[in-house]
Order: sequence, then structure tokens, then C-alpha cells
Amino acid sequence: MKYTFYIIILALLSFTEIDAQIVGIRSHKNKVGFVDRNGKWIITPIYSSAKWNNLQKIGIFTETGSNKYGVVNESGAVIIPCEYDEIHEGSFDEYQPYVYVSNKIKGITYTGLFNKNGANIVPCSFVEVLAYKNGVTVKDINGKYGVIGYNGQNILDVKYSNFICLDSEREYNISLNIGGTGNEYRPDGGKWGICNNLGVIIIPCEYDAIKLVTNDVYTVCLDGKWGLWASGKEIFSCIYDEAITIQDGVARTKKDGEIRLIKDPIKYSNIALGNNTSIKIGDNKVEKRNKVRNVISRYPSPNSDVDINIPKTQNINDKTFAFIFANENYPTAPVPYSLNDGRMFKVYCNMALGIPNKNIYMYEDATFGDIVSAIERMKKIADVYDGDANIFFYYAGHGFPEENQQTAYLLPIDGNVSDIITTGYSLAQLYKELASLNLKQSIVFIDACFSGTKREDVMLSKSRGVAIKVKQDYPTGKILVFSASQGDETAHQIEEKHHGLFTYYLLKGMQLFRENIKLGDLSEYVIKNVKRQSVVINNKKQTPTVIPSTTITNNWRNIVIGN
Repeated sequence: MKYTFYIIILALLSFTEIDAQIVGIRSHKNKVGFVDRNGKWIITPIYSSAKWNNLQKIGIFTETGSNKYGVVNESGAVIIPCEYDEIHEGSFDEYQPYVYVSNKIKGITYTGLFNKNGANIVPCSFVEVLAYKNGVTVKDINGKYGVIGYNGQNILDVKYSNFICLDSEREYNISLNIGGTGNEYRPDGGKWGICNNLGVIIIPCEYDAIKLVTNDVYTVCLDGKWGLWASGKEIFSCIYDEAITIQDGVARTKKDGEIRLIKDPIKYSNIALGNNTSIKIGDNKVEKRNKVRNVISRYPSPNSDVDINIPKTQNINDKTFAFIFANENYPTAPVPYSLNDGRMFKVYCNMALGIPNKNIYMYEDATFGDIVSAIERMKKIADVYDGDANIFFYYAGHGFPEENQQTAYLLPIDGNVSDIITTGYSLAQLYKELASLNLKQSIVFIDACFSGTKREDVMLSKSRGVAIKVKQDYPTGKILVFSASQGDETAHQIEEKHHGLFTYYLLKGMQLFRENIKLGDLSEYVIKNVKRQSVVINNKKQTPTVIPSTTITNNWRNIVIGN
């Protein structure tokens, strides 16, 4: 055992002896070379000058008759050829060891970068070179910036007008500019974008201006209109008149001269702008389609006479689009059977009215962001169909009044009746948005009331003891509104059918009239039966209303849906 131990010791000593490394400089006959720790030559004295940096373990030398500098490593190998006017020793830090080199040509100093192994990371052709954690920022003679990786490949092409620093222990983002100067946000200041601290473009350089809103959220400007990006994706396109600000989870901006308040667009952006399967809209337009969340109802499933024997039309209404909102599971005040209502209305849209499933957008327990997203989707559809499309807007859920102005609001699932102006979606705003679209016609079905009560006649707000009678909003454009109740009435359910009273008779009328569904006939049937049954069943008045815009006042009764 002792013999074996001595052999191991001798082997270790032998290995250490041949592992010679430069530790200093020695001169001989007016020449200098590099020696190891034992004073033995590793590089014989052939240089006219040299110095050793023990911290960085490099030697900088000048050859005889040359005013150029090069670098050797601690093993004596030349890693940077003797071709440079200056060697900047730099710092071999924890991220990447590097050495700056430079040459002066016609009075201009050009800089490059080598690593400790002798790899030329950045060629000596830039007026500025700065190495950071995630890459090397370079600036060319024309004042354009880019980023080169430590493997020598381009991270960002040298074309940006502002300084790019990829140096941070934490995530942060960097403003990019093409065609402008400096860091000025001007309409004529080139195009702006954003990259992260790894040099990945998260907002393309396509915008006239970009302003930080909060954290990873930016408001962007294009042709004088503003939009919103968050976490590297577009939340709102550039359609607003003012830069978007966010405070207390509410986005504020202006459109068409009016202040717009948008509930928490960042929190609900994944819902409103989900990354689902692509579908085709029109001939060329491709957009993303929303997923329906897996919402569970606490109430019995639909099993009435309107839920079977559903008529099926042979017509295909591929230029009609349905947007269906079924809000049931409010945190403190659920709406019985709203999910049944919305789901069966979707079936009738497809089978009785011939609307293809790809044209039907279903929002179960819809948030404020869902409603905003749906309106934006309607605008895209209207644009590509150029006045040749129809839209059905169906809503089952809570409505709520604003007490001071006595105006009506749809209540999203994340809405707050104590702050209905901010967190609700104004009925007047809905009508205005639809009227602005280039559509053949829009038909709105609302199975909700706006008196502040639930379907069970319980007040939504504990602070209010009486129902509020809201002002009637009248639509413009080519819109027909079909609402479940009027004034201070409540929109009730019909318990034995597991539906809202209004929706039940709406579906029943479509079932009876089948393919010849005239709006005049359908409305008369629904109004008559809802009025009667509400008194008989609930001992309460409920009077559905039909409100046509002035454009279609004279002919709306003859409009046939599903044909």
C-alpha cells in the first residue's frame, strides 16, 4: 500500500512540473520574454516590449520593429496577433472574459473585441464597442447601433438610432429606433419598438412613438392613434385618440372625443385576445378565435320543449355573425339559467338560423375584456365584409343602472355595482359602437333588466331599497334592440323550463316559425307570452320591448332571420 501511495505522489508532482504557466516577464539582451513560476522561459525573449497582467492572465507584447500590439495567454500561445495600435486589457468578469483592441485610421479610432481564447467576437470596425452581460453593443461610423453575441453572431443588426445596453441582472426592456435620432419620441422621429435584455424584439419597430405605462406595458402610437402592448403582444390596436394610461387596474383613453375607461385590460388580456386556432374571416383576413372557458353551471341543464326538436334550416347564412354573452356565475349574485340561455341560443343560431359555427362567438361568464375584445372583432368583420354582413348580439346576465344619470350598463362577470361607470359596459356605448360599423344590420337581444334587481327580485346592491327606472337609450344606424323588460321591471326566469322567461319564448317563437322567422311575428309572440306568463307565474309585470333605430323603423317587422 505504501508503494502505491508514493507512485501517486510522484505522478502529481510530475504533472505540476509540466503544467507551466506564465507568471512574469524577463529581459535578455534588450529583448523580453515570458517566464513561469520557476523562472524558466515559456516564450524566449523575442519581443521589444511586453507586460504581464497576473489578474487577467494575459501578456501584451510588441514585436521588434513594430508599433503594433498583440496578446499571449498564460500558456504562451498567441491569442491576438500583433496587429493593433492599442490593447485595452478590459476585464475578465464573471460573464465573459474579453479584451478590447483598436486601430486608428484617418484620425478615427475603430474598436473590436476578442475573448480570452483568442476568438474575434467583434471585428475592429466600430467606433464604439461595449461588452455587457448578454451581448456586445456596437456603434458604426454612421452612428447606428446593434448587438453582437459572444458567439460572434448578430443579436440585433446594426441599424438602430439609439444606444442598446443588454446589461442587467433583472428583466428590463430597451427602446429601439430606426430612422430617428437619439431617444426623442416625435412623430417624425423614425419608428420605435422594444426589445428585452436578451435582445429579443418584443414590439416591432413600426410605431411613431412608444411610452411606458407600467412594468411590461406600453402604449404605442401609429398615425396619431394609440394602442396598447403588454408582455410582448398587442392588447388594443391603434384606434384611440390619446395615449393609454392605467391606474388601479383601469385603462383610460379617449376615442371619438369621449373618455373611454377599460377594466383591467392586462389582467384579462389572455381571455380577450387568446391564442387559439386560426380561422379565416372574409377572403384574406386571418385572426385568432377565442376559446370558450370551461364554465360550470350550478343550475339544472336545459330539458324543456325548446331544447329538443330544434328546427334545422337548409340555408347557410355565412355572412351573419353571432356574439353571445352568457353571464351566470357572478361572485355574489348568480343569474339562474343564463348559461342554459346562451348555450341554447347558440344552437338555434346554428341550426334554425343557419349561422356557421365558425361565425358564432360564445363568451361564457364574460369579463369586461371579453366585451371590449368582441367589439373590436366586430369592427374587423365589418371592415372586411364592407357592408355585407349581419351581426346578432345576445346577452343574458345582469344589467345595472347608474343612479345619478339613470343610464343602463351591462355588468361583466368581473364588474362592480359600486363602480358601475368604470367596471360596467354602457348600453349607450354598445349602440354607438354597433352604429359605427359598416353592416347590413345589427340585431341586439338582451335578457337582462336594468333596475338593479336580480331575476329573483332581490336587490343587487344592498344599499338601494327600490328599483331604478333608467332612461331609454335609442340606437342609431341599422340596429334593432329586443329587450326582456322595460323601465324598473325585473327580467324573470321560468323555473320549470330552466331558462330565462324572455329567452324561453324567444327560442319557442323561433321553433314555431321555423324558417320563416319574421321579426314582427317573433316580437309579437314573445311580448304577448312573456307579459302573460310573468303575471301568472311571478305575479309581476315584465314587458319585453322592441326598439328599432330610425333607419329601419318602417320595415323592421318584415325582416326575416334564418333565410
